[in-house]
Amino acid sequence: MRDAASLTLIASIVEAPDGDELFRRVQKAAVSLGFERVLVGVQIQLPTMEPIQHVMSGWPDEYQQLYAERNFVFRDPTVVHCQTHSTPIVWSPDIYSERSYEVMEEARRFGLNSGISVPVHESARVKSMISLARDRRVDIDRRETELLLAGGNVLASCAHVATSKLVIPALLAEERPKLTPRESEIMQYVARGKGSEVIGDILGLSKPTIEFHVKNALRKLGVASRLQGVARAVALGLIH
Repeated sequence: MRDAASLTLIASIVEAPDGDELFRRVQKAAVSLGFERVLVGVQIQLPTMEPIQHVMSGWPDEYQQLYAERNFVFRDPTVVHCQTHSTPIVWSPDIYSERSYEVMEEARRFGLNSGISVPVHESARVKSMISLARDRRVDIDRRETELLLAGGNVLASCAHVATSKLVIPALLAEERPKLTPRESEIMQYVARGKGSEVIGDILGLSKPTIEFHVKNALRKLGVASRLQGVARAVALGLIH
């Protein structure tokens, strides 16, 4: 941690009013810690769904385009590390294999010569990472590296709290299908283990009508079975 001003900047992140301001504050805090660029990534893993991923990036535009075109995300050792570990990683030549060496070379070409990546694992379902980069190496002076890692950990934690309030709800809302009140009501009974005939008796509807609504609900949820439908509906907050 460099000074009290850095702490104040970092603390302000959790009070950001929206996602854009959140990232602006993260960028200012990163600079105060001695970095030039920053990236924040969030991943949400819901049952029966592909991971929902969102990135707020301060990397150069050209590098971001190249990173996407060449699918570097599958070779980037910092991403792999942050997916599977809860400890920070310092960028150094040692972390790159022959397969991922191109990632390091291209990053350096765009001024992302050295840095740290810090994961935050709220749960198996929600993870985030922050990568902080600069042209000057961060692994030369041991004392400086320790200070940068300490600052990076605090910054990552505050950024995660803020994204949990501002970004993650918006991502889930985008994925949340709009069930009708009747579909939601019937899926609540499905979640309790009730069959179509029993649900029909409870609601005063025919079995075919119940199955019609269940079929529509499953289609909207993008699943094939009732069990998958219940799991996804619960994960998305559609039923409780």
